[in-house]
Formats: sequence, C-alpha cells, structure tokens
Amino acid sequence: MRAVPSALNTPHSLPVDLDDLVLTALADHRVPGCSVAVSYGGHHWYGSYGRARLEPELPFLPETRIPVASMTKPFTATAVMALVESGAVDLDTPVRHYLPGFRVADLEATETTTVRHLLIHQTGWLGDEPDLISGRGEGALAAQVAAFETLPQLLPPGTTFSYCNTGMDVAGRLVEVLYSEPYESVVQRIILDALGMSHSTFFAEHVVSAPAAAGHVRTANGDARPVQDSWLLPRGVNPSGGLISSARDQLIWMCWWLGALDAPGPLTARTRERMIRELVPIGTGAASTGLGWHVDHFGETRSVYHEGSLRGTATVCRFVPEAGLAVVVLTNADDGQLVYRAVSDHLLAELAGLRKPDRKLDEHLDAAALAAYTGLYSTPERADKSSRVEITAGPGTLRLRVTSVHFDELLEMGAGQAARDDFALLDGPWRDEPLTFLRTAGGELFGLRIAGRVFVRAGGVA
Repeated sequence: MRAVPSALNTPHSLPVDLDDLVLTALADHRVPGCSVAVSYGGHHWYGSYGRARLEPELPFLPETRIPVASMTKPFTATAVMALVESGAVDLDTPVRHYLPGFRVADLEATETTTVRHLLIHQTGWLGDEPDLISGRGEGALAAQVAAFETLPQLLPPGTTFSYCNTGMDVAGRLVEVLYSEPYESVVQRIILDALGMSHSTFFAEHVVSAPAAAGHVRTANGDARPVQDSWLLPRGVNPSGGLISSARDQLIWMCWWLGALDAPGPLTARTRERMIRELVPIGTGAASTGLGWHVDHFGETRSVYHEGSLRGTATVCRFVPEAGLAVVVLTNADDGQLVYRAVSDHLLAELAGLRKPDRKLDEHLDAAALAAYTGLYSTPERADKSSRVEITAGPGTLRLRVTSVHFDELLEMGAGQAARDDFALLDGPWRDEPLTFLRTAGGELFGLRIAGRVFVRAGGVA
C-alpha cells in the first residue's frame, strides 16, 4: 500500500520515495510487513506495507494495532511528570517517600533510589524482571512491584545508565498509588483520551475485532513463523511495555510532542521540554537519556526517540523538535529493528539533514590489546541461570556470545573498536549498536554495556 497524505491535510508529496525505501528494507530483511507514519512541514503521511499476519494472510493498515513494547515508557514518564507538575511528586525525593512498602534486595538502594533514577534508568538494580507475576486483575502491578524485594543490585543508584524495565514498573506503581486509580486508567484518561488516541489500549481484549498484527520470529530455514508472545504480557509489566497502538495514534503522540497538535494534553510545553533537556549521558558518545526519552545529539539538533522490542515485534517513534519532523515505524518481526533503523535513519537524513557519522573502526588491534577485554560478564537473575556475555578475541575484533533468560536463541556477533573502551557491533540484529566497557574511577575494568544493559565482569570465560 502506498503512502498517502492524511485526510486532515491538503494533498502534498513527501519529499522522499517512502514506498521504495520501505519495500526495499522489508525485502532485504525478510520482514512480513510494517506501518509507517511521518509528520513534516505541517503535513502527515501514513503508509502500510506487506502483511500484518501470515496465517491467515491480512494486510497491514495504518490502523493496524500492534504491541509497541518499550515505546510505552514515555507514557509512564509523562504520567509521573504530571504529578511533578502538580507538586505531588519531587523527582529527587526517594521512591520510599511515596511508596513506603517498596524495597529491593539492597537496603541502601531501597532507601536512596529517587523518582528521577526510575525515569533515567539509573536505579542500579536488575533491570529485567527475573520472574513475571501472572494475572489480569487490578492488583497485578502491586504484586509485580512487591516481588522486586529480591531484585539484586548491580551498581549503586545513580552510577550509570543501565536500561531498567523494573524501574519503570515501579514508576507505574507510583502513578496508580498517587492517583488512587489503576495505572492503565490514568494513562487512558490523561493521555490517550485527552489526545484522541482511540486506537490505543493496554488490553488485547479491547481490540479483538480491530485490525491487528501477529508477531513473527525467524525459523532455522529463514522463514517467518507467527508467535503470540507480544500480546500475552502480564498486566504487572504494563508500565514498562504493555501498550498496544497503531501508527496513526503514535503519530498523534509525536505531533503533541512537537507542539503541532491542537490539544493541551497532560503536560505544559515547559515540562515536555524539561523531559528532553534534563539529560544524562549514555557512555562517551552523542547519546543521552532524558526523563523517559532517549536523545541523540547532532550538534545543536536533537533526535528524540524510543524503541520497542518484544519477541516477534520491533517498533520505533522518533521526533526532531528543531526540524518539526516525526517518524513512526511499527514492524511485526524480530528483525524489524533493521527495517525501522533503515527507514528512520534515511528519513532523518533526507528531511532533517541528520546523518550518522561514518563508523571508523580500528582494524589493526593486536591480540594483547583485545585480550584485556575478554572474559565473562553477567547479571544475577536466577540462581540457575543468568544473562551473560562471553567475550573472546578474534583477528582484529572481539567475538561475543550473548545468552539471556529473556530470549531463546544464542546471539553471536563481532565488535570493532571505535575508541578506547568503545566498540561497535559488526553483525546480527544489534549491528552498529555500541558496546561500551566500563571502568571504576581508578581505571579498573568492571563491566560492559550492551543493548543498553550493564553486565558485570565475572572473570574468565566459563
């Protein structure tokens, strides 16, 4: 299906061949389908391509609903910031002030973790839920957060960025306690209804008769196999990744962030700007995290975004305040992140002049230099199994084997060095993403960050 202008606008051509761009990316990465939405120069475009489902075959539509996973996090952060704006919450006050019964395994972290730490991914505790509490009742989130009392601590709060689903679940619990209503009801009322996002919900049963996409994973022979995992998340993790939405609705959300939507919404423009101005760095590069958003810097120009990934789906929303540009890409495959990166990177380059710098990697490292990084890095998730990254030295590169309790397959990839302690992944679904080694103030190597998550060094490869 070709990209078409919104009915709200006078017909106007998008100054990029969106159809050819998307269809090429889908074919290159063998992704069943996607929907794309773009706002630029006061006009909106929606495109839908390929198939939303393979069994039975159904086309993608701009209205097709799909779980958007971690793209939920800015909604949770917005609900928290509405409390900040009203004076009910202070970002630098410990979480325990608002949730007296809250605790994690480490006593000091329990007492000192602040609301800001939740929103900027600096809690220091385990960021992915080691066990999910089932249930769809209104007490599911409370039960999930109560289970965090055994969450192990990797680093002291405020040390460094480590992507934290569990922290955002705690933020969602804070929302429902201070609003005295379920988390989902708060987001529905103050954001979705206020902005007119009628295609978005936290409950799959609400869209059972609507156009909806199935997720897909790659089989051993390269075919796409449908999976239902992304639709079956327990309610207790809704604040970190439970929203179901469409490309049309996500573009409404983006236009509100650009100040181009005729609706007041839950926050003032000043608070929205605060969320993408109060930043902490992610590593030594141009990436930062704000209050619920991530930000890439291109000089004085900011590209603000959030991605989402569950088994079988991969999604992104991105806006450039200084260029009045917003891009949404929703795909229904694990490999869809390769599609949405190709599409969004091209649109940002052509419409906003934002081009990623050429990657310059040192291809002449000797074995001794690389050997200093080898070993086993892990996170303490369960007594019998943890997520781990095993690093060995190859000819001029590092080789990685990544296993996790959160996905079935073993990931193997290479990494080339861009600068001291900063590498880039060379292949696999995380291609071109950073791999950063972390040191103490005294210069001792203690861990690494990959896929946004910190893994602590444990010694030689097991």
